[in-house]
Amino acid sequence: MSDARKTTESAESEAPSGVETDAPEAHLDSLQDVMAEAFELRGQGKIAEAVGLFRRILAAEPRLAEPRLELAHLAASGEDWEEAEAQARMAVQVLRSGGQWTLDLSAEELLAFAVNLLGEVLVRSIDSGDLIFRDRKRFNAIWNEAATLFAEAQALDPSNEDARGNATHYRPIP
Repeated sequence: MSDARKTTESAESEAPSGVETDAPEAHLDSLQDVMAEAFELRGQGKIAEAVGLFRRILAAEPRLAEPRLELAHLAASGEDWEEAEAQARMAVQVLRSGGQWTLDLSAEELLAFAVNLLGEVLVRSIDSGDLIFRDRKRFNAIWNEAATLFAEAQALDPSNEDARGNATHYRPIP
């Protein structure tokens, strides 16, 4: 994340509830190194250590979406659907508030990625259980939320092949 920066004006004016908005921004430069180290650890298969660093970043600056996206992905890989959903939802909320840190992607591309990830977490969480048999109404609600998220992700970034495929496959249930 060589060109990582925080968009402070919009994040401060519309920060998610419970998130401190008057933290100084100078500390973000040092967090870049921690983020790079977390990516390296993840690549080496040292997941617990990477998770610890992503959490350390969020302890220093809770308004960042990117570490939350990584935590959501890692939680989903471990089938911890509650944690994956919570982190993905918060990342989407932060990004909708203009809280993008990295400038490697456009705001639309990163939000599309996050929205698509949240949708994938939702459908994977219901695919892995018997909710369809136990509570069809709740199953349909989760499915339909995911379908809406996939359509939104595709609209935000039509070049996102995952979002396009998911939007095609996951249609709302009437």
